[in-house]
Order: sequence, then structure tokens, then C-alpha cells
Amino acid sequence: YREEDPFHVDFRRGRAYHLPTSYRHPYFRTFGVRGQPNYHNSYYNNEIQSRLDRAGGAATPKVVNVDDFGAKANGRDDSQAFKKAWNYACSSSQGAIMVAVTFNECTNLRVSSLRIKDAQQMHVIFQKCVNVKAFNLLVSAPGNSPNTDGIHVTGTQNIYINNCVIGTGDDCISIVSGSKNVRATGITCGPGHGISIGSLGAGNSAAYVSNVIINKATLSGTDNGVRIKTWQGGSGYAKNIKFQNIVMYNVSNPIIIDQNYCDQENPCRKQTSAVQVSNVLYQNIRGTSASNVAMKFDCSQSVPCRQIYLQNVALKAEETQQASSSCANVILSYRGDVSPPCSSRS
Repeated sequence: YREEDPFHVDFRRGRAYHLPTSYRHPYFRTFGVRGQPNYHNSYYNNEIQSRLDRAGGAATPKVVNVDDFGAKANGRDDSQAFKKAWNYACSSSQGAIMVAVTFNECTNLRVSSLRIKDAQQMHVIFQKCVNVKAFNLLVSAPGNSPNTDGIHVTGTQNIYINNCVIGTGDDCISIVSGSKNVRATGITCGPGHGISIGSLGAGNSAAYVSNVIINKATLSGTDNGVRIKTWQGGSGYAKNIKFQNIVMYNVSNPIIIDQNYCDQENPCRKQTSAVQVSNVLYQNIRGTSASNVAMKFDCSQSVPCRQIYLQNVALKAEETQQASSSCANVILSYRGDVSPPCSSRS
């Protein structure tokens, strides 16, 4: 089997890869220019807000809790209680606030035009779902709120996330094991930890993520930009991934692959196995880095990152210092202008 060059073809064999004509010029005219909105901000943000305002109306929205509809949290099936609560919330003429939301094992699901605010942890979870459309979502929580991912995708296939504004204390979008055919476009992110694939492979587990496209996004003041993170000791893969047409403003780690992820106070034990990261494309990415390391590829010595493609990347330091790239155990290919380049590509 010979893997294909993502500069020329899409993930599906024989399908040409290009940006639709209708998106090309309006987006790139303001690409990376401070003080001007990017292609989707000015329209999408106003559109989301106006739709939500129309849905909510002037009256105070009702608070809908599944406990009031018979949910007991005693290990028995509460699906009917959730269904009744959801139907009541959706039919309210004055708008409604639906408390704690997880979509589990849903097929042909559509979630749209909702405002989700201040969840205790993850705001919206799609778990083991198939064929999902999520669009016009406004997700918000304080920037210092822990583990408050905006949209969390786990074990889900064929999901399209579109026109969403997300600001939380953790990942705006997190994509973890078992997820396949994930597309997110028109995403505004900040504050938060950026858009992440992972973490994968915790506790020596096997993890599998493939066919992910993040297209037309703006990230402002986030801890990370677009990130892939895996634990040492894991197995499996994260492959066929595209990050394209992205603007970053004052982002601490704009582009990062971390195969030595360790989310604990004590140093993690050194292990040789790792989740394989391959066939990743970074294309048309512009903006500023809050740190002097704009791109960081910290890959496994035993399972290096391979087929990592960079095309038309321009990242500058937010302050006066010169931005650089840190690259370890990675095989890179460059097309067009790439700045700052790695001093070593392996």
C-alpha cells in the first residue's frame, strides 16, 4: 500500500483536492491581517447571534432539568426522561435552558442554533454517534474553568461541525479515539486550549483517529493552536489529518504535535511504544505566536512522526523576539513559503 501525497489528492483516492472557488478570494484578502475580520467572523458571528436571539425572544427562558421529567440516575434507562425534557425545551415559545448535554449512540443527528454556557465540564459531547451535523453553536465558559471542552467528539463517525463560536477553559474542539471522518469548518476559538486531536493512548491503550479536516478557523489568545497529543506507551494511529486556512492571533503554541504528552505533576515514565502520527497537512496558516516557538514537533524516537506536510505557513512572534521551530523525530516536507522552518527535518 502506498500512501498518497495530500498536496495533490484528497483522502479518497482519485478525488482532487482544492479549495472551492467561492471561498478563495474573500478569505485570503484578509488572511492574517490584524484589525480586519477574517472571512467568516463578520458574517457568521452576527448570524449565529441573531438566530439565537430570535429563538430566545425577549421573555426569560425556562430552565429545563431532566430530573423534573423522571430521570433518576440509578443505573436504569432514563432515555424517555431526556426525550421529554428535550421536546419540552425545543417547543418552548420563550426559549429554554437545557441543563448537563451528551449525545450518545445517536444516528442521523442534527444539533443547531443553540447557546451552551458554563457547563461544569465538557459542554457538548458526541459519543459513539454516526452521521452528525452540528452548526450555529455558541459555546462559552470562563477561560480559567478546568476541563470545559466546547465540543468533544469520541467514537463518532461522519460528523460535520460548522459555523461555531467557542470560548472555554479547555479545548474548543477535542477529537479522541474511535473518531473517523470528522470535518470542522468556520470555527472561531478563544479563549481556550485550541483545537486538539487527543489525548490518545493513555494508560498504554490503543487509539485510532483518521480522516479529520479542520478548515477556515480563527484562534485568538489560546494556549495552543492546532494540536495532536499522544501519551507514551500507547498504540494505534492518528492519520489523514488536514489543518487548512487558519488564522491565529497571539496563540502560545500555534502548531504542535506532542507524542510525549504528560498531564500530571510527576514526570511520566519513559516508554518506547507510541501512537503513530502520519499523513498530516498544514496548509495556508498565518498569524502570530505568543511564544518564540511557533511550531513544535516533539515526536517519539521509536515511532517518529512521518509524512508531515507544510505548505504556505507564515507565523511570526507577537513581540519583538524571533519565532523559531522545534523539531525532533519528524519527517517533514515543505511546499511554498514556510516560516519559521525547522533547522532539522528529522
